[in-house]
Amino acid sequence: MVKSKDNLGIEDNFIENKDSKRALNVALLVKIFLTIVVVYYIYLLLFGESSIGVLEDAKNREAKLKDEYHKIQNENQKLQKKHFELIQLTPDEDSF
Repeated sequence: MVKSKDNLGIEDNFIENKDSKRALNVALLVKIFLTIVVVYYIYLLLFGESSIGVLEDAKNREAKLKDEYHKIQNENQKLQKKHFELIQLTPDEDSF
């Protein structure tokens, strides 16, 4: 035990224990590590591959692809209708 006096003459008792200092250092390191992990996790949520912005982009691409699909489907229907009309207008070779 080490005693020290401050300017007012009050004595403080200090216990120098290496184990308690080491335990404090380990606890501090664990807290720092956990803080870094949590900050990194939040960063990934906001700006990473699974972020909200990426989800919005995927929804927009899905909507555009659905529109394009419907346009192509309508065009295909029109072309099939023309094709069947042309087939009916051509004479059969066996009718002669």
